[in-house]
Amino acid sequence: MLFSSITFLVFFFPVTLVLYYALPSLRFRNCLLLFASLLFYAWGEPKFVLVMIASILFNYGAGLLLTSCKKKLLVLIAAIVVNLGCLFVFKYLGFSIKIIDLFLKALHFKAIEQINLVLPLGISFYTFQSISYLVDVYKNPEFAQRNAMKLGLYIAFFPQLIAGPIVRYHDINTQIDQRTHSVEKVAQGLERFIIGLSKKVLLANAFALVCDKIYAAQMTEYGAYAAWIACFAYALQIYYDFSGYSDMAIGLAKIFGFSLTENFNYPYAASSVTDFWKRWHISLTNFFRDYVYIPLGGNRKGKIRTILNRYIVFFITGLWHGAAFNFILWGLAHGTLMTIERLFLKKSPNSEQSEGSAATSQEKLKKCLKLIFSHAYTILAVALLWVLFRNGTGNSVRLLLKMVGLKTQNVVLNEYLHLYIDTRFFILSALGIIFSFPWWHKIPFPKTGAKAGIILSLKYLVLAALLVLCYANLADSSYNPFIYFRF
Repeated sequence: MLFSSITFLVFFFPVTLVLYYALPSLRFRNCLLLFASLLFYAWGEPKFVLVMIASILFNYGAGLLLTSCKKKLLVLIAAIVVNLGCLFVFKYLGFSIKIIDLFLKALHFKAIEQINLVLPLGISFYTFQSISYLVDVYKNPEFAQRNAMKLGLYIAFFPQLIAGPIVRYHDINTQIDQRTHSVEKVAQGLERFIIGLSKKVLLANAFALVCDKIYAAQMTEYGAYAAWIACFAYALQIYYDFSGYSDMAIGLAKIFGFSLTENFNYPYAASSVTDFWKRWHISLTNFFRDYVYIPLGGNRKGKIRTILNRYIVFFITGLWHGAAFNFILWGLAHGTLMTIERLFLKKSPNSEQSEGSAATSQEKLKKCLKLIFSHAYTILAVALLWVLFRNGTGNSVRLLLKMVGLKTQNVVLNEYLHLYIDTRFFILSALGIIFSFPWWHKIPFPKTGAKAGIILSLKYLVLAALLVLCYANLADSSYNPFIYFRF
């Protein structure tokens, strides 16, 4: 079940919301949220809900064991291995067998039977949350949850279950037992949810339609022009798709009294690839920083070790996104760009400050041009790597060659694809680009007085209009893909 589905918007969410606020105490409300979360998961993955329940019970027992045994580190390592082992079996076993099979064929041994397991929904996210809980209990035994249902709510909480943000246990454990509810919080949550829903339905779906139609066509049916359009359409799609889902998750959590961490901070406004990863999927970046990069030594053990640690992190980052070579190469490419930036671009344009009180106009122009170049380089690098992320290794090479004018075979965009690359698409693309930058944060909106009331009324009218448009789009079309659904 997607947040942007009619089933969720018309039935699941309204019923859950009404029942939640009808219950008299936080204890009953938590029980309802756990039941609703398991139902939400079982709606799309009925057979795998048992895997999730088993994960909850296992980590509950492991957490209690960490508080009572003497060999805590051994228990922690064993519990993490079990969690990652479950993730490996479902997500990476088939890929590993394919790699082994390639080596066996190269050595002229008999091929082994391939295994294709269905990936349980959201397993990458709730596995990482389980590991976060175990590490927190290892460091602070008082964090151990004595109530299995409360731990189940943390792991299975439906707003962030299938696509994050990845929530650390120490950030939310007190909220399970003590959180406040108010009309203001509900209003803020609904506002955030509508914004996220609009990103997903009105923008991401439109970009997905064009991108999918171009990439689904034969490469001989379109040239460099269409390949570039598909490239940037996908860059906008994945941003509005994923950040929109994160907005909806954060908004839903706030409606139920929870505060989740932010997951996106205008990543396409970044001035370097390093800066991009401080803004993109922040919860995942921070997870790998705290649980992989820093334990490996971070940047404390010399330049070579720092580079190696970064490559390890981005190898895992790529592999986390999918069991395929293109995801690994995508992650390593980002690690390479970050390494180059660290070695040769010591200071970013954003961090430079004028020497003296009055910089010359020539200096200002030079800084402005450097800033424009750094933004352009970052967006181009990220967008081109999205081609690899989206299309696999072999197809990506052919697409990139086509984009630079090689092997185009003098083709033009065919008549069928013109149905999707129309005026509406270019208008939405312009809006997508404009709203991927935080320019409105600098507008000094009045906070009190008549003008503030008018602006607030206009905001609610816009939100209502966006919600109506979202419902109309969903009712009119069954095309509603979600990229991170498979991760």
